[in-house]
Amino acid sequence: MRGRTMLVGAMLVLATGFCACGEPAPEALLPVHEDRDAYDPGSAFGNDVFLVVWQSGRLAPGDIRNGPVGIGDIVGCRVDKSGKALDAKPLVISGAKDLQERPFVTFGGGVFLVVWQDLRNGKDYDVCAARVSPDGKVLDPDGITVSGGAHNQAEPRVAWDGKTFVVVWSDFRSGDRYEVFGARVSADGKVLDQQGIPISSDKYLARSPAVASAGNGKSMVLWIGATLTFYEGRCTLCSGAFLEDGKVASPVQRYVGGDNRNEDGPSATGSPVCLAAGGQTYLCAWKNETPVGRGIPRDSANAGVFDQSGKRTKWFCLDGKPRQRVFDTAVSWDGSRFAATWDERRCVGDPYQGNNSYHVVFASRVSAEGEPDGKPVQLSGSFESPAAKATVASDGAGATLVAYEKHPVTGDVPIKIGFRMLPSK
Repeated sequence: MRGRTMLVGAMLVLATGFCACGEPAPEALLPVHEDRDAYDPGSAFGNDVFLVVWQSGRLAPGDIRNGPVGIGDIVGCRVDKSGKALDAKPLVISGAKDLQERPFVTFGGGVFLVVWQDLRNGKDYDVCAARVSPDGKVLDPDGITVSGGAHNQAEPRVAWDGKTFVVVWSDFRSGDRYEVFGARVSADGKVLDQQGIPISSDKYLARSPAVASAGNGKSMVLWIGATLTFYEGRCTLCSGAFLEDGKVASPVQRYVGGDNRNEDGPSATGSPVCLAAGGQTYLCAWKNETPVGRGIPRDSANAGVFDQSGKRTKWFCLDGKPRQRVFDTAVSWDGSRFAATWDERRCVGDPYQGNNSYHVVFASRVSAEGEPDGKPVQLSGSFESPAAKATVASDGAGATLVAYEKHPVTGDVPIKIGFRMLPSK
């Protein structure tokens, strides 16, 4: 199982005191669900435990000439700060029919909220969510619908703003173009904005939002998009705005496109974008590598810092070098710095000859001012056993968890989720 389309699930935890020598502790594996492959992990910390969630399975066995049948479920496991898995088998958060995909999770109000895109209606995606208690109880089995209108509602992300959960997603309800919508969800599982909050406000396509909050009642939302004509803004956009109390609380700021068409920053192919709040700033990061196609983002930046007003103060590369290309990224505030993870492509021999590439996961620390702290640490990945799709969470006091996909050496073993520990410094 080699190459980007067959990446494996593993998870990594960075935490204070786990390794006195300052090196990552050995990797361990979380249990699989029904012997299925694990995809797209997400992670969060709350009430002294990490919750790692992932998509379990994708297609049911059988003859796809009769039509593919989805079996993707959303599952999770808790891990304590010592690196011990607390669940002998994964918690089933949603086992509804067909596909549930791309989970994301955060903690607030005493519970975790897991969000995902859901195809149980058999025709288009809806956004669903479920609460999970720190003691491992699924409070909303199979989830509640956050947004289920016409056409697709997909690619959800979620943050806790100190009062409510704020869920954002890509929405095609217009039937004309994707727009960014959001909704608040209370800690007791009530959707407070039944029709959704329109966030992107212009005529252009907008999708793949990320959201983060410092817990002050405001949330920053960042998204990418594209113009409708070639001559407008380089055909790619990156914009942002703030939400407060269920309303857009600031003008939309354009970071890439229009008057900023020559800026670095996320582009239409630079998704997913991730975002975290901490140290009076926001840190975003994005994919700026793609194996095929046109419109690849620049290699001179894959991360950026914004101040509390949303003003961009710096673009840079996560490894601290002038140029870097990365795939999926994730960031989290650890209490004093940001923890960042990503994966990069490596090749055995000639990169243009045969299927000889694989993915490797890295981690680094980044200051609130956007300064990478030291050399990145390689966490996992080899030609025989690639790793990718990193995610990261922290307790805000140095204990940090990073999750990623990790392939087995042989194809008869499911993709799993694993974890490691890193010191905080």
